Amino acid sequence: MSDPKVIGLNGFGLEVPDLDVAAKFYGAFGLAAERRGEVLALRSPGRPGDEALIVRGPAKRLHHLSFVIRPGDEGAFTEKLGKAGLKVGAAPPGGARAGLWFQDPWGTWINLCPGEPPQSPAAKPPAGRQDVHLWRELNRDPKPARIGHVLIFTPEYPRAEAFFAQVLGLRTSDRATGKISFMAAGDGVVDHHCFGLVPSTHRGFQHASFQVAGIDDIGFGVWRMRSAGYGESFGPGRHALASNLFHYIRDPWGSWVEYYAEMDRISAQWETRDWSELPYVWGPAWAPEFWGKEMNGNFEPK
Repeated sequence: MSDPKVIGLNGFGLEVPDLDVAAKFYGAFGLAAERRGEVLALRSPGRPGDEALIVRGPAKRLHHLSFVIRPGDEGAFTEKLGKAGLKVGAAPPGGARAGLWFQDPWGTWINLCPGEPPQSPAAKPPAGRQDVHLWRELNRDPKPARIGHVLIFTPEYPRAEAFFAQVLGLRTSDRATGKISFMAAGDGVVDHHCFGLVPSTHRGFQHASFQVAGIDDIGFGVWRMRSAGYGESFGPGRHALASNLFHYIRDPWGSWVEYYAEMDRISAQWETRDWSELPYVWGPAWAPEFWGKEMNGNFEPK
């Protein structure tokens, strides 16, 4: 039996005090929302499954992570998790996802959902610029195409990276020394990362990022968010590691959600490296919060 591994990111879950606040924020961001009792299910329009599940709780807190596994790997993963001292069991309240559920060594719920590996949307052909008013043809209300990656805080940075690599099969693509580890999933040519770890005092949700087509979609998305009252943001810019365009918007609970486009794709030949460069090659004015001792404040209760 081959060693099972996750093949992509499926989504995440959050606890928040008010589902109506979450619905307004993520709706403005461009996600489709559906209330199911005390759970708010979110997905990029056109996607087949839930990318985020928002559950009512006393404070904002990471509820779970969800990764895609190959159908038929459930038994092999159950055995592998058992050897690591982890027990597969019932889902936590609000964890309405198929597949395996377990808690990692830090108590975070993780779901392994059988399915197909996430695919990047096909790139749009270059727009013709001769005798055309491009500005009149742009989609002024673009929506995210899919969830791309999630970053979390962790109190045991090297140990957490080893856990996600050895037990779940993620691969470290790059590190910013002492600040962040980016991790990829799947075989063949894949996104530079679908997951990442940021050292902190305790576990927590750092940000989720959704793919859009390009800089105009980022711009119109940010404009839509600003019009809805969500003006605190960081961007636009182009990251150094992964090379993607970015713009982050502060959510109502102190963390972030990101529009991104044009991420690097990597193959088995990619070599992991440790970097000390700044987080972006061009962008907004310097913000210590994005590259300080603790990248972005971890506002979740311990």
